[in-house]
Amino acid sequence: MSRFSHALKLGLEALFPNFCISCQNHIQANQALCQHCLDDLNLFDLTRHPNLLHRPDICDAFPDSQFDHLIACAWYQAPFKLWLKQLKFNDQQFFRVALTQVIDKQLQIARQVNVTWPDLFIVLPLHNQRFLARGFNQVSQTWLPVLKSQQCSVSSALYKQKATKAQSQLSKAKRVKNLQNAFVCQQDLTGKTVAIIDDVMTSGATINAATEAIKNAGAKQVWAMLTCLTGLGNLHND
Repeated sequence: MSRFSHALKLGLEALFPNFCISCQNHIQANQALCQHCLDDLNLFDLTRHPNLLHRPDICDAFPDSQFDHLIACAWYQAPFKLWLKQLKFNDQQFFRVALTQVIDKQLQIARQVNVTWPDLFIVLPLHNQRFLARGFNQVSQTWLPVLKSQQCSVSSALYKQKATKAQSQLSKAKRVKNLQNAFVCQQDLTGKTVAIIDDVMTSGATINAATEAIKNAGAKQVWAMLTCLTGLGNLHND
């Protein structure tokens, strides 16, 4: 950055200061959370459970998981629930920045504590109809900056070919039926470890359907990486 650009950046920050969305303290322009508030969030301890499927309460919440490894940031509760909803339905971009900070923190820890790491990352795609109606994919908005900064290989090999009903009001059995043959993988993934990226997992039906398509394409392992977990047994948090 040139001296002029740096001076301009400092000047803009002075004229239009940025404040932490939690404590309102002044922070840098590319942040939404100060370091203290970021560190104070109730996140999953990935140093203790590098694979969250080995954590008993999470294993109980998702007993039918078809994927092999699970990494997530937190339970779907305050403040993450508000941030995700405001981004998804109201396109509130400062919540995107906050979520990206959280994802970046957890992914750095995950990379340190896991002996192996995925060869390829796939953001769970929206069906074309839903993407056109919404105009953006909030999962891509929050995860892609982190994946690119960590030089992860991102692929668009997965395609959603079925316009499914919204999962939120369906039972577990209906969620599974709703997602049957929803995804198709358009790339040979023989021998690869592939990570599927999504924002919230409730029953695991969507990730399981995507996992099936990816394993049918030859992947040896599928990881699920989520911003938040709900679990049908934890709907009191929803």
